Amino acid sequence: AVVVDAVGAQVLRLSEEEMAAVDRLTEMGFDRAEAAQAYLACDKNEALAANLLMDGGFNMFDEADGGDMGGDDEGDDDMYD
Repeated sequence: AVVVDAVGAQVLRLSEEEMAAVDRLTEMGFDRAEAAQAYLACDKNEALAANLLMDGGFNMFDEADGGDMGGDDEGDDDMYD
């Protein structure tokens, strides 16, 4: 099976078993391309990929989305204060 992202720039070749895992992730409401990327990024661990996607996927580290992991931008990085 082949997965292509929205702009057609990325093609992934997946086995039937891998595609079934991506299908299960998309059935949970995730975008097919993001589900495939998460699945592969998590070393084909479907549960880990689902957790990554539920936690915001790859966008959780995107500075443009304010994905600073909860910092208060006051320069005080001690999480225990």
